[in-house]
Amino acid sequence: MKKLFYALPIFGLLFFASCDKDESNEIIDESAITSDFSLKDIYDFQKDVTISSEEGSTGVVRIYANNQSALTNYSTENLSLMEIHSNETLKESLVRHNIMDLTETTIDSEEGDAKDASFEETGNDIAFELVQLTKANPNSKYAINFNHPQTNASKASWQYYTHYSSVNQAQIAEIARHNFWRRVYYGLKYKAYSNSSWATIQNEWKLISNNQSFSHTKNPCYQFRFRVKTKNNSAYTVTFDY
Repeated sequence: MKKLFYALPIFGLLFFASCDKDESNEIIDESAITSDFSLKDIYDFQKDVTISSEEGSTGVVRIYANNQSALTNYSTENLSLMEIHSNETLKESLVRHNIMDLTETTIDSEEGDAKDASFEETGNDIAFELVQLTKANPNSKYAINFNHPQTNASKASWQYYTHYSSVNQAQIAEIARHNFWRRVYYGLKYKAYSNSSWATIQNEWKLISNNQSFSHTKNPCYQFRFRVKTKNNSAYTVTFDY
């Protein structure tokens, strides 16, 4: 009886601590959401942009480039955080947020577009990595919407972007296009384990039509790497099951 008397306050403390945890925002710390290898070894410059969702969640996207001027124009005008309810798909969330218009059609021509550009050849590309996420709703998933700024490059020039998932955080990689005018292509690789080589899931370059999405699941998965080929002002969304 005496043991039970002493145990009751302990159980009470555990119960209240559990309640406090459930009611607080879920914060994913940068230390738990960083790449295994350092992107600083690949890129010379970096910039952090804090983004938010309509529901009050916030995230920090780290942008990498070998040309510092390429980072200058990036701001919250080009990146946004979007909440995906537990009962909806990525496309349904894009429609709900008035980002995707399913009534739009698309006319794509792949002629001359499929020229490969390897990761090693595109040293002028820009890379993105979510390094911190504070969830207002822990039951929801999140995606990042991209609307890249204009560059000095010709409108006919292709631009290349790389998107890294957090290590040991995702088993799903998904991408959607929501721009009528600009074509979007992608390729996807992943590592099953930390010491694995990059393995191809989707060869470069797969065309994404307007209002179309592609989802890939891998288990086990240590990390995903999306490669995107598009042009100025192209709009698309990426999620790694955040």
